[in-house]
Amino acid sequence: MNGEEKKTSSVEESAKPDEIKKTEETGMKMDDTCSNSGGSKLSFKVVAGIGGLFLVIGLVISYITAVAVKETSGVNFCSSCHSMKPMATAYLNSVHGGFGESGFVAQCADCHLPHESLIGYLVQKARTGIHDVVTEVTADTFNIDWKEKREERRNFLYDSSCLHCHENLLRATKPNKKAYLAHKAYFSGKLKVEVEHKKVQAMCVDCHKYVGHYELGKELDKIGTVYDEDYYNYKRDKPNYAAEEELASKQAEKKVAEEEAHNEHH
Repeated sequence: MNGEEKKTSSVEESAKPDEIKKTEETGMKMDDTCSNSGGSKLSFKVVAGIGGLFLVIGLVISYITAVAVKETSGVNFCSSCHSMKPMATAYLNSVHGGFGESGFVAQCADCHLPHESLIGYLVQKARTGIHDVVTEVTADTFNIDWKEKREERRNFLYDSSCLHCHENLLRATKPNKKAYLAHKAYFSGKLKVEVEHKKVQAMCVDCHKYVGHYELGKELDKIGTVYDEDYYNYKRDKPNYAAEEELASKQAEKKVAEEEAHNEHH
């Protein structure tokens, strides 16, 4: 019976018109296509889901990095190391630290990290941070000659840092002939200084040697006295009252001078 059934089916198959055969073959191909497209849709969803997950993870990491960079760039963080307290005081007494009428404040990282590129900035920030932490933990920082260290300013200050804020420096100094000529020579590359018996192109700190830390030498002289006792618990988020008093005194003197000049004219 089985042999007869096979013969019958093969006869019937051969008897089918060509149009019917083509229709059946097309239907089978459509079924295969549908099954393949279903698999493609599933694969796309998996890829999209994984991509979305990595995107969220990347955004979270970027946010954490941005917050960490910001929170570790200012005086509150940097002066948490005991050895940096004299530098913090001198900084708070300087124009760059917010002392003055302009209200401008440059963060520590604005001056002490390069600004040529984001990658260079982050790499140097990591290197500097590791070096400072290791030094603070393993070295006797009170025996470091900090005044001598100031002469190494070329190693921890960058022209790109200065020009990051002072973008229009040359034009801004035009009214002051002396400053304009000095900066013009600097920007043209003609301003040279001697470093280790060699003539090299000048950096900003070769002329502006003590910028950013007002009378730091006097603060360094206090190491071993006030910085060991009272100053150890110094609250860095409090106003700099000494600087405020000095500013108020200058403003009062200016007002008296203006009143005197006004009275003379009348």
